[in-house]
Amino acid sequence: MTQSAFRIAVPFAAFYGAVFFMFGIMLPFWPVWLESRGLGATEIGIILALGAWMRVATDPLITRRVDRSGRGKQAIVLFAGVSVVAFAGFFVADSFWLIALVTLIYAPIFHVLVPLGEAQTMAAVLRHKLDYGRIRLWGSATFIIGALGAGWVLSKQEIGVLVPAGFAILLLVLLATVFLREQNLSSRDVPPGRFLDLLRDRTFVAFAVAASAVQASHAVLYGFSAIHWGAAGLSETLIGFLWAGSVVAEIALFSVSGAVVRKCGPFGLLAIGAGAGLVRWLILAETTALPGLIVAQGLHAASFGATYLATMHFIATRAPDGLKASAQGAYASISGVMMGIMMLSAGSLYAVLNADAYYAMAGVCALSGVVGLVARRAAARG
Repeated sequence: MTQSAFRIAVPFAAFYGAVFFMFGIMLPFWPVWLESRGLGATEIGIILALGAWMRVATDPLITRRVDRSGRGKQAIVLFAGVSVVAFAGFFVADSFWLIALVTLIYAPIFHVLVPLGEAQTMAAVLRHKLDYGRIRLWGSATFIIGALGAGWVLSKQEIGVLVPAGFAILLLVLLATVFLREQNLSSRDVPPGRFLDLLRDRTFVAFAVAASAVQASHAVLYGFSAIHWGAAGLSETLIGFLWAGSVVAEIALFSVSGAVVRKCGPFGLLAIGAGAGLVRWLILAETTALPGLIVAQGLHAASFGATYLATMHFIATRAPDGLKASAQGAYASISGVMMGIMMLSAGSLYAVLNADAYYAMAGVCALSGVVGLVARRAAARG
């Protein structure tokens, strides 16, 4: 990597580091905070689904507007700042309806940073020949720090400390966005029909649906693994280690992602992700024994990591210049539909079936593999 490319890559790595540090403390333990506020499994599922549903409407609108302006960095800084203000509402939210209201404002604002950031990063990857996986792995590394740190802190402190910790991390996110370099090209000269062509692209839509469904199959894990494992006798620290271990496997994949992408391609990676998800959820449905949990969490490299790499490289090569953020927004919208459905389903399924809810997630992965095969055949036909 040249010195110029290195200077471009470092701010993106810092951006991912800050954003996924936030995910690291929130994904494992936010449901526990919600439970501490008196919410039941179904209500927790609704809260977790709200953000995903809002993204269905907001992400395409925001990303399309950003593409037309060509001011991706300015948009990222703006939404990072607004997310800090919105998250502050959780300091006073102490009921289902107040939490829901704050979530409706905060979640779509914060989460749109991901497609906007991905569009900027992938544009830089293609323009400056950077290794996307080696930039993205810094987000995975800070996710580990967040999960382990939160687990350790929560073994000594009340769950309420999660809110001030999240607020502080969001300030770091805002700081990191300031140092990004603009990569987007304005799409004012791109005919509106080009974006409609993208939405009519059967290969793009089928791939996005399959990848979104694999990622959405993580809903039971994201929403209820900490609660389920805690009920089985695992400590907060051990739960943090299980989450961290899953991301260590993810980092290992990202560190060699250039070679893996060249060998497997987006469609091959998607098939690996769907197959790994199927196996992972079957294991978690069957056991809470530590050896089984370690194996299942190790499969995160494939169920999440391989699917993630497949999606980013597919979108980067399939979407034309001037529509990169729009394509990310379209994918995020499809992903939001899937995750919203799965989160709502996960809450109801877990309330009735407990760990057997993972069987439903295994079925989702099986269907995703079939849809991915359809997308591959459509691509082969041109």
